[in-house]
Amino acid sequence: MTLFLLAACGFTHAEERPLPTTTAFVLPQTTPVPTLDRVFHPVATPPPTASPPPSTCPEAQSRTRHTVSAEIDYLNRLVAVRQTVDYPNRAGVGLSQMVLNVKSNAAPGIFTLDGLRVNGAEAAAQLNGQRLSIELKPPLKPGCSLTIELNFGLRLMPIDPAGRNAYRGYLGYSPRQMNLGHWLATVATRAGGEWITREDNSIGEQDVLDEADWDVTLAVKNAPEGLRVAAPGVMQDNQPGHWRLTLERAREFSLSLSDAFQVSGQRTAGGVKVELYAFEDARIQTQMGVLDSAAFALDTAVKSLEMYADLFGAYPYERLVVVQGDFPDGMEFSGIVFVGGEYFLRFNGPTSYLMIITAHEISHQWWYNKVANDQALDPWLDEALATYCEYIFIEEFYPALKDWWWDFRVNRLSPEGFVDSTVYEFPSRRAYINAVYLRGTRMLHDLRADLGTDAFFDWLRRYVEVGSGRVMTPERFWALLTPEQLAATQATRDRYLRQPQIVVIAPEDF
Repeated sequence: MTLFLLAACGFTHAEERPLPTTTAFVLPQTTPVPTLDRVFHPVATPPPTASPPPSTCPEAQSRTRHTVSAEIDYLNRLVAVRQTVDYPNRAGVGLSQMVLNVKSNAAPGIFTLDGLRVNGAEAAAQLNGQRLSIELKPPLKPGCSLTIELNFGLRLMPIDPAGRNAYRGYLGYSPRQMNLGHWLATVATRAGGEWITREDNSIGEQDVLDEADWDVTLAVKNAPEGLRVAAPGVMQDNQPGHWRLTLERAREFSLSLSDAFQVSGQRTAGGVKVELYAFEDARIQTQMGVLDSAAFALDTAVKSLEMYADLFGAYPYERLVVVQGDFPDGMEFSGIVFVGGEYFLRFNGPTSYLMIITAHEISHQWWYNKVANDQALDPWLDEALATYCEYIFIEEFYPALKDWWWDFRVNRLSPEGFVDSTVYEFPSRRAYINAVYLRGTRMLHDLRADLGTDAFFDWLRRYVEVGSGRVMTPERFWALLTPEQLAATQATRDRYLRQPQIVVIAPEDF
């Protein structure tokens, strides 16, 4: 760190969307969403003599529970998965259909469904893109639960660092790393009487995820010695080539594997263990000595995690995992984040993307994991907040760099566009980031000026408290302001939002 401090001192540069309603997850007909011509694939049709599921009603647990057994062929980049989903019907109505979202089937050639059973019997199902629709006979009664068993295979694709979808390298492999992000099926969120699956798009994310509990067992073969698993949750029963991990109240379960990881760690003041999985090239040789970008990223992760916990409420897990990813940019998951390897390699001190993106991705443990949103229709609810957290971090730990951050991150790009746009409205990722991330952070900064700093952060903390474990909407976000605060922020909302008027939400709908 002494070498870093000496070196860092020398750096000097471093059509119109309808008004929202209380049912925000059902896609309005006028929202421009691309459609793809897909072929429906029948998965399994029960024979006429198939026995119906038992007539008893297993008592529903509080959350969906996923039990996963995965055999990973590391050399051949193949994964065989058995996933059991115990689903409680908390909808208040009987369900004749259930939908799982299979993100790994959004691109061709990766996912193969080998079998599906409901309560031990074969069930009719259709796989259309990432939407797996399952017919329930008889319907699942309110307050009851059912068990779905999936058997499927994954053939991972190589990460092309210069390719159009390189940023999706969280599900893929490089010569030294295998990433399993969004590799497991999740139960589609149910809202307004509909199961929600957003159309895949090359811009942004399109996930709407409920909380669930995860119990994942990994058996790895054809792997080099020294293979490490970077994964969140509680590790137990770990033996060579075998790992078991449990993670509660998580939106999904993701991980990374490599025999080249160099692991470092540090505890926060609150006792959370922050683990950094980086590669040897994170140590950069300069004329002034070695810059240890991994050590800097770990320090940034610890500081940001502590600060966000103070501002927004406690981090929900005992561990946080940060991984140097062999793909561009960064990506958030429950209890684990990826930070693009290019940021480690180009590190030159605090005025670099390594600090910005690390602080950004860790804030998603609140703005994605703890409080979820519709990432396709309301992406600003997590991305604008995460981008503004970059500024909050700099404001706290590097106040002399505040003006630098605004110029480097925002002003030089002259961002345009409505903050409350969907991911489907942009011609490029640059245009999307400019409107949602950058103008979004300008809007939040202006809202802070409208309300005052104390009231602004009190608002964000209450948003986390109310939204913890839920999928929130812009209507609920704004509803946490008093009538006086709404009046004080009207001009700012008019300036940045396509739909600046607030729909009043009844208390029973909140």
